[in-house]
Amino acid sequence: MADRTSIAAPDLLRRIRLPVAIAIAVVVGAAWYVTWAAADVTMALMAMPMTPAGPAELALFLLVLVVMMVAMMLPAALPMVLAFHGLTRLEGGRATKPADLAATALFVVPYFLIWGAFSVLALLGLMALGVMGPLGGGLVFVPSAILVAAGAYQVTRAKEVCLAHCQSPASFVIHHWRSGRIGAARMGSRHAAYCIGCCWLFMIALFVAGAMSLLWMGILSVVIFAEKTTSRRVLVSRAIGIVLLVLGVLVGLQASGLL
Repeated sequence: MADRTSIAAPDLLRRIRLPVAIAIAVVVGAAWYVTWAAADVTMALMAMPMTPAGPAELALFLLVLVVMMVAMMLPAALPMVLAFHGLTRLEGGRATKPADLAATALFVVPYFLIWGAFSVLALLGLMALGVMGPLGGGLVFVPSAILVAAGAYQVTRAKEVCLAHCQSPASFVIHHWRSGRIGAARMGSRHAAYCIGCCWLFMIALFVAGAMSLLWMGILSVVIFAEKTTSRRVLVSRAIGIVLLVLGVLVGLQASGLL
């Protein structure tokens, strides 16, 4: 069991077989395509005066954002999913049964639903604050402030704790193990909570400073993947923080007319 807790994310990724890798690539590619194709729908929903008007609009908003989260977050979440899937084969500490696909699905689905719900709430909150459209007055400095805050968050204890859970998939699954299908859903929800703890300011920066562009989404997806799968957690996290701080300063100088 000690050996299993020491398995790192890169080691888990190297164990992916070609058919599985192709299937994952197809899912991620399809999610990116849907995100691109639904960009006009997303912008139309965000252009409403305050919030999407009814349950149908909110459901569509959630669906689009869940697909967006699959596109962005599935590669980074793979090590955790693989660790959980592998451990469903264990009984009495030994791999004696087939992996439980249904339990794995119940582990994965809450992760993306919670991320989608967080994104909806974040966007609605930002829309209500008036920072999702053209900015005037003091609001022009909001994107800069968010980038600086995201950079500073990289060195906080909360970020360190959440990232440590996300970067140690086998350890997370073993220490937070809950038996049964309901337990799988609970574990997926907990994984989502730690992941949001890692990346919530990244997403706020994407929504406000990145204007939800596909280019920014792609860059952010690569950043999150690198941060969660690297063996040099502190170095990569600090480097990302420095880049965000520099971007924040540059955006602030541009907003003030000094650049």
